[in-house]
Amino acid sequence: MGKVHDIVTEVCGEYFQRMRRYVYVTPKSYLSFIDQYKQVYKTKYDGIDKDDVNIRNGLDKLKEAAEGVEELKIDLKKEEVKLKEASEVTDRLLKDLEIENRKARIKEEEVSGVKTRCIAQKN
Repeated sequence: MGKVHDIVTEVCGEYFQRMRRYVYVTPKSYLSFIDQYKQVYKTKYDGIDKDDVNIRNGLDKLKEAAEGVEELKIDLKKEEVKLKEASEVTDRLLKDLEIENRKARIKEEEVSGVKTRCIAQKN
């Protein structure tokens, strides 16, 4: 900071040589410079702090989402077991229905044969 103050003092001398006007650097201007620096520092620090909070919140949400996905995977495995059991029951029912349909077709053919004979006897 002091180095910058020295540079400004040198530039004031150059300014006088070119423009023929005096510009003074006083201890008060140095203190103003320090105050301005503190304001810029605080602004930047607050911005970084805000970004830090946002990043931490985002990481927490990502962690929660990952945990939720793991819980859903566990639930999915349980549901897959239930689905497999239900699928097996459905397959058994379909097989039973096929057997019953075959029996019904056989009965239908028998009834159709009896009907045909009855119609033939009637004539």
